[in-house]
Amino acid sequence: MAYKDFKQMSVWQKAFSLLIRIYTITKKFPSEEKFGMISDMRRAANSVVHNIAEGFGRFEKRDKTRFYKISRGSCYELISQTLASRALHYITDDSEKSELENGYKEIINELDALIKTIENK
Repeated sequence: MAYKDFKQMSVWQKAFSLLIRIYTITKKFPSEEKFGMISDMRRAANSVVHNIAEGFGRFEKRDKTRFYKISRGSCYELISQTLASRALHYITDDSEKSELENGYKEIINELDALIKTIENK
């Protein structure tokens, strides 16, 4: 499906929703993590969303997929950070951990399909 705007992409919409959740969840982290885990998770969540948007705006397929792959890598980073945050008891609710972990796995799957489609054109 050809989108007229990156905001129409389901993968961008999911990433944007999780970005907002990351900000909400990390507000509850200890203040000493302001320049640690909070900053890292927020930066990675922003990377997912904004690299999808930037990839959308690129013309060359190699350029497009490069940004989608960067976004994909940031998803894995967030899964790892979520697991560490849970182990450190910064995330105390298993449903929040699952929401983030499963949400980013879903985005990875969508990005994989998108990358494969573009590379096989």
